[in-house]
Amino acid sequence: MSSFFNRSSKSQPAEPELPPAKRISTPAGQRLSVILENGDNPATKPRDSYRASLRKSALAGLGEVPRESLEDYSHGSQTSYGHSISVWSEVSGDKLGAFKNKKQIAKRGGWKRLGLIIAVVLTIVIAIIIGVVFGLKKKGSSNNNTQTSQAKQTVAAVASNSALLEPGETPTMTTSLSPSATPSNFPLGSYSMITFLDTVLTNCTANPSTWTCYPYTIYNTDANKAMATFNWIITSISSGSYEISSTANPFSIPFTNVPLDLLDSGLDTERYRFQVTQTKNVSPSSAITSGNSAAECFYNGTTFQAYLYTKMAKSYPDASLGEQSGNPSYPVWPFAVRVEQIIGGGQDVPNCYELDNGVIGKRVTDGLDPQDQGSLCSCLYKNWRTPGTY
Repeated sequence: MSSFFNRSSKSQPAEPELPPAKRISTPAGQRLSVILENGDNPATKPRDSYRASLRKSALAGLGEVPRESLEDYSHGSQTSYGHSISVWSEVSGDKLGAFKNKKQIAKRGGWKRLGLIIAVVLTIVIAIIIGVVFGLKKKGSSNNNTQTSQAKQTVAAVASNSALLEPGETPTMTTSLSPSATPSNFPLGSYSMITFLDTVLTNCTANPSTWTCYPYTIYNTDANKAMATFNWIITSISSGSYEISSTANPFSIPFTNVPLDLLDSGLDTERYRFQVTQTKNVSPSSAITSGNSAAECFYNGTTFQAYLYTKMAKSYPDASLGEQSGNPSYPVWPFAVRVEQIIGGGQDVPNCYELDNGVIGKRVTDGLDPQDQGSLCSCLYKNWRTPGTY
């Protein structure tokens, strides 16, 4: 070394000698000396290593980095990045383990089971929602149908009442369409038609006392005293065809095996009708002879007709109004009933005679001039109330 410097000093100025390199005894110093001996720049390499270390630390905070990338950065030196590798192993080990566990679950069918459970839960929830929605719709629909039915019944009530009204009467809403219990084999059987005397007309005769109607008291005068009960028997003559007969009654209106006609089939006003022509016997309510003797009048050709409804309900008698039951002999006809006797005026309407010990005597003509044929005498019975009578 000294001879080399001596030769150089002859041609060039002498340079100050550098002190010998200092040896570092620490492990870091040993690594640094190895780097220097390999010809690396000590000023730049440590800075690059420091930056690489910072990048690794930043990546460690942001998320997982594959282990293989860390091994590439080590360049085969386990000791140079041992600390960093240890940190990354702790951070990523648990996550990778969980991930592997999830894979194991998937392999064993866990995901399918989880999916099946979710599907079942969703199906139940959807079914409940659909059930609630349809339930509400059904309830709303049920409420709408109920209101519509009530409205229809109201309209039908007006129509039905109108069918029973006399000319000039106003429909009433007091009659309900709610039917009573229908007997078995209806309409076959024996029935008591409990009615009240509603209206009496005496226009067919010049002497009103010659036309009377049992029980001689109208409903507006006394509801109980106006009660009149008809006992009738309905029999079958063929499939869907019926006939009716009377029993003994105080009205002196006998009839046997009279056909029943069905009107307004299927409607709220459905009813059976029958009609007979007969002679009505009347004992005048007051004397019509000069000697005040008893008399008997005959209305030949009187029409007797009745309508037996099969849907429209009756409203009489009403126990809540103090009306009596009438002590019926048979099951009560469960629906509305209208019964009527009617005759027009004319010649020999009526024919009246004196009675001598119950035997027909001399004809009475005084005060019995014939009336116009359009002038009617009638007895009207019902089991539903007319307006203004309740």
